Amino acid sequence: MDQKENAIAPNLKRIRESRNLSLDQLSELTGVSKSMLRQVETGRSSPTIATIWKIANGLRMSFTALVSRQNPPVAIMDFKGVKPLTAESKRYRLFPLIPFDPEHSFEVYYVEIEPGTTFGGEPHQGNVEEYVFVMQGKLEITVDETSYKIDKDQCVRFIANRPHKYYSAGKQMVSAIMMICYLA
Repeated sequence: MDQKENAIAPNLKRIRESRNLSLDQLSELTGVSKSMLRQVETGRSSPTIATIWKIANGLRMSFTALVSRQNPPVAIMDFKGVKPLTAESKRYRLFPLIPFDPEHSFEVYYVEIEPGTTFGGEPHQGNVEEYVFVMQGKLEITVDETSYKIDKDQCVRFIANRPHKYYSAGKQMVSAIMMICYLA
C-alpha cells in the first residue's frame, strides 16, 4: 500500500469518530455499504476514486482530506511521487498534490488521461469551482450535457456541483493540473 492508501483508513476512522457517527450512520450519509466502510477503515480494502468521492461528499468534506497526510511547512513534490489513484482500467490517473486546507479552501491534483478514455466526475457538494489547466493533449469536458474542448496551454473553469466528465480527445495522453475551490 502506498502512503495515500495508508492515510485513508486512519483519516476516515478519525473523522467518523470525531463526528460521533456509527458505521451505519456513515453508510446512510455516503451511500457506501457498512461492510465496505469497515474494510476501508481497517485498511483491508483500497477504495476506488468513486467510493472516496461518495464518502467525501456524504461527509461534506474534500477528497484530499480523506487521502492525504498532513503536510510539513515546506515541501517539494514530484507530480508522480506516489502511486496514483486510478479508474477506467488505470487509464485515468489522479495524483493528489495539495490537500484541502480550511484556511485556503482548495485542493490540487495532477491528472493523466490516456487517449480515448472517458471518466465521469462525481458532482461535488456545495458551491465548488473546478479549474483544469491542460499541459499536454486535447481534453473535452462535458458539464451537464454541454461539451467544451480544451487544448494544450488552455484552462477551463466550471461550477462542479453538477454532472461532469472528462474525455481525452486526441492521440496524445492528456496531462493536466486540476484545482478544486470550495467557495463560501
